[in-house]
Amino acid sequence: MADVIAYEEADYESYDDHEEVEEYYEGGSGLPWWAKKAPPLLISGVFHTILLIVSAYLITTYVQPDTRLKTVLIKKEFKKQPYDHKLKKWTRKVPRILAEVIVERPIIQHEEEVKMTKDIPRGTTFDALTNKQLNSDSVADNYGVGPGGCSAYGQRWGRDSFWRNGGSIGTEDSVLAALRWLHFHQDKPDGNWDSADYQKNCKGPGAPCSHMNGGQAPAQGFDSGISGLALLAFLGHGQTHRVGRFKRTVRRGLKYLIKAQDKATGRFGDPSGESWIYNHSLAAMAICEAYAVTRDNLLKVPAQKSVDYIVQSQNPGYGWKYQPNDGKNDTSVTGWMVLALKAAKMAKLVIPKSAFDGALAWFNRVTRVSDSKVGYMRPGDDGAKLQGRPPDTFKSMPTMTAVSVLCRIFCGERETSPKVRKGVKILMTNLPDYNKPKMHKVNYYYWYYATYAMFQVGGSEWKTWNKAMIHALCDNQRSGKICQDGSWDPVGEWCVAGGRVYATAINALTLEIYYRYERINEVKEILKRGQRIMKFRK
Repeated sequence: MADVIAYEEADYESYDDHEEVEEYYEGGSGLPWWAKKAPPLLISGVFHTILLIVSAYLITTYVQPDTRLKTVLIKKEFKKQPYDHKLKKWTRKVPRILAEVIVERPIIQHEEEVKMTKDIPRGTTFDALTNKQLNSDSVADNYGVGPGGCSAYGQRWGRDSFWRNGGSIGTEDSVLAALRWLHFHQDKPDGNWDSADYQKNCKGPGAPCSHMNGGQAPAQGFDSGISGLALLAFLGHGQTHRVGRFKRTVRRGLKYLIKAQDKATGRFGDPSGESWIYNHSLAAMAICEAYAVTRDNLLKVPAQKSVDYIVQSQNPGYGWKYQPNDGKNDTSVTGWMVLALKAAKMAKLVIPKSAFDGALAWFNRVTRVSDSKVGYMRPGDDGAKLQGRPPDTFKSMPTMTAVSVLCRIFCGERETSPKVRKGVKILMTNLPDYNKPKMHKVNYYYWYYATYAMFQVGGSEWKTWNKAMIHALCDNQRSGKICQDGSWDPVGEWCVAGGRVYATAINALTLEIYYRYERINEVKEILKRGQRIMKFRK
């Protein structure tokens, strides 16, 4: 048995050797394998070479290059101009407008046109957040290569009316410089702007920034109001806590305001002191405007509570003063309350119509019949004056008249009403003027309100005002490689209360006039035109 097994194993090994030999000497002939396969390979190589030559000839003979001239349209990419403090601000560089009058495209109705639905088509209402009606009311859309649209705030991101209304590279450069200064002088991580002690954030050459006003530090207790004003400057430029290069700055500021709000009453800031209510009006305006442009539901409740506090604090049938429902009114506080309610209205918060009616009744009460000059507490008075200064330190400016003209338009009056027209006449005799070295005509508060009022009026008067305003602000903004770069010196009458933060924030807001609000009566006219078109098509 062992012999059989040994034999089988020997036979198995010899079989394997045989297979290896057969694999190497295929066919059993004496020629190697490559010699046997040479003729077929040679024939195949010759055939494919001829095929390649014929194909190359056909391609070069019958396919001709297209030599026709082609027109290529290239969209120019929109790029933001980086800020450079070394460059001189272009305060006079304004592109030439070829046609100031916009020619409307005629509407042609063909006989074969189908009957349209009675529903308002998309794009003809201004109720939506954007200039395009989508199926949602909570998203601000952006279309195309360049910036898109953004609600009824004058297309802050789109800047569609920027050049047409008198803006320039210089005004935008000044705004950006101001926002940079505010960004660097924000208290971090708290998020507020310290009106009295902002100097702790000063760094670099020229630090600390000068208080001016004889070296007197700004008043304390206005952090909520000043922080609200600074946030409005960012929001007015299209910066929010969601988008923009300063979104972290805005986010910190909003968190500070929400934390500073009394959860029970909705009041912002500490109610101690005589002028604390300015804090609430400015902070409420900021929180409402932030909600209006973002629709962030986290802001809705604080915004509505702030509006409810404004309405509850109003004197029945009139306006506001330093204490809620104390029976006293003044035009200054009432003006800021109207602007806060204006932001709340844009945010579609709940506001009784009586709030605007009462403010309008107060403006009528303090308007002088002879020339429509508006007073602070009485018809035609010269308004409040800064105490402790010589009488000729600051010239009395028609600030309350400017407040009244703007608020009248926001409350529903047309710019052609007699009281508005007479008020405009007073403003045009007091154009912005830095008048160095005395500078007694500098009044940032007046320039802010009057600029917004004149923008709503428009026309040649706005062009004259705008030119003077740009000259006064852009030419006198601090610039250079210093800590003060982008700020304005607090030399105006009321800068003693808010200091350099107040001066920089309110002047930035003034230079954002070209896109912060739409002209109210232009919107009304467009709506009426749309209604006429719909009626015609029906």
